[in-house]
Amino acid sequence: MSDSSQYCVVITRPQAQAVIWAQQLAAQGFATATLNLLEIVPVSSEEKTRAIKNKILDFDLYQKAIFVSQNAVEFGMQWLDEYWPQLPIGIDYFAVGATTAKKLADYDVVVTDLAISGNGGMTSEDLLRAPGLQQVDGEKIIIFRGCGGRGHMAEELRKRGAWVEYCELYERRLPAQANEQLHKLCEDIARAQQQYLLSVHSGESLENLLAVISEYPTWQQEQLRALPLLVPSQRIAAAAQAAGFNNTISAENATDAAMTDALVRYSRDH
Repeated sequence: MSDSSQYCVVITRPQAQAVIWAQQLAAQGFATATLNLLEIVPVSSEEKTRAIKNKILDFDLYQKAIFVSQNAVEFGMQWLDEYWPQLPIGIDYFAVGATTAKKLADYDVVVTDLAISGNGGMTSEDLLRAPGLQQVDGEKIIIFRGCGGRGHMAEELRKRGAWVEYCELYERRLPAQANEQLHKLCEDIARAQQQYLLSVHSGESLENLLAVISEYPTWQQEQLRALPLLVPSQRIAAAAQAAGFNNTISAENATDAAMTDALVRYSRDH
């Protein structure tokens, strides 16, 4: 039987989100460390910026707008505020997850439905079960997201007869300081009395973690892969295990609450 004070959780989220989760973990007695593996930046190329502007100018032609994340809301509403000080009427808004819906509410946008399954899930699959997205034949739908996300939602909505377009607003990058942070983290782990746990909130963060680790000596890679790794789904757990992380902890979803609950259960059982 163990307790949370014996663990130090390595948070790999972007800085703003990392701070919020660190506060929640501290309230549960966990120590935290930071390894920033994901940086969110607005698209900067002329081609991508022009594509966004064209979709924003035509925003009143859509019947439904879907926001996949808080970042999608933040960047999307910045564009909409610039060209649509008063949002056009007749558009239904949808959000993937309660946090995304709350972010929309900050802009006085009320969602028609949001993706929350019976177990608190917050995926595209959950949102596709929303009543308002079942009969969409002939409708125009715009999905606000980052570059290079999964295409499942658009594919499924097109099967239902909708005309679907993506408005890709931001890019995810591996921060330049990630290698330096990992070097310091390895030094801290070597001296630590606490058990360190790694965490990732997405498949992309896992990919970036593997990329940074791959630059280290084999013995050090093995040490890092031996650490417990908290992930937000069984799908990402399988990917982590295939990459050599044999001690994975699966949360029900990627919300901070679900990730914290999984850690609390783990600390009680080990």
